[in-house]
Amino acid sequence: MSGFDNTSETVRTTAVATTLTANDYDLYVAAQAGNIVITVPSGALTIPGRTYSVTKDGAAFTVTLTPAAGLINGAATLVLAASAYHGAQIVTDGTNWITKALF
Repeated sequence: MSGFDNTSETVRTTAVATTLTANDYDLYVAAQAGNIVITVPSGALTIPGRTYSVTKDGAAFTVTLTPAAGLINGAATLVLAASAYHGAQIVTDGTNWITKALF
């Protein structure tokens, strides 16, 4: 394996609404004044088994994960509550997203 193989987890920080990309693994949502929406790629357009982790750092806002298409746990969205360092790890089954862990 070379040092350029994609075997590491990348971490990106945001304080604004954003869309997860193929280059993301972990998204850290920095404290900000209002609630924020993170768009998750369509489960049908993502390789089955693809995992994303999203963590928030402040208690004063929520983070809503919304798939571009498909569902998360059978619902249109997954809301990370307004509590410090709340987060979720989600994985696609090739159609929808499923929560692996809530923390």
